[in-house]
Amino acid sequence: MTRGLSVAQQAAASAEQVARTVAVELDFPDGFARFHGGHDSISIGGNAYLGVGQLGSISVAEESAELRAYGLVVKLSGVPRDAVAYALGQAYQGRKGTVWEVQLDPATFQVIGTPLVVFRGRMDQLDIALGAQASVTCRLENRLADWDRPRILRFTDDEQRRRDPADGSFRFLPATTEKEIIWPSRSFTG
Repeated sequence: MTRGLSVAQQAAASAEQVARTVAVELDFPDGFARFHGGHDSISIGGNAYLGVGQLGSISVAEESAELRAYGLVVKLSGVPRDAVAYALGQAYQGRKGTVWEVQLDPATFQVIGTPLVVFRGRMDQLDIALGAQASVTCRLENRLADWDRPRILRFTDDEQRRRDPADGSFRFLPATTEKEIIWPSRSFTG
């Protein structure tokens, strides 16, 4: 598969020795968590990705011709307990997550070209398994999954102020609730 690969990446992929890794970026509210399955840190787009050795596992990235939302599961093994507690305290749902296929130079283990985006989506769920070594499983969902979610908007002052803080057009709405309106008025003699 040469889709999106530069000439240098194609040459490295067809070489006798091929070095590659998978990099993952998770956008937590306090900052990004960036790591890859190698041993040393690498730089992608000016950002440092921590080498965690054995990453754990990543499910197969699926795609098809039909319009369907596929997900991806990233499992991190050997996570320190303080990092698990930190991850659980974050409001991570709906935040971005990206997975890259990274080709490395077999001699220097430096990144060759621009890594290929394998999956880009949003974090949905973190599953924690505690034991001798903790593991964190992060489920990423495709952005197409948002199409199935209902968009619930209320005609209230709070909802309108969330959309536009200067708009107070609904501020008198609660006063009109349950009001009896007689039309035409009793004083109408017409």
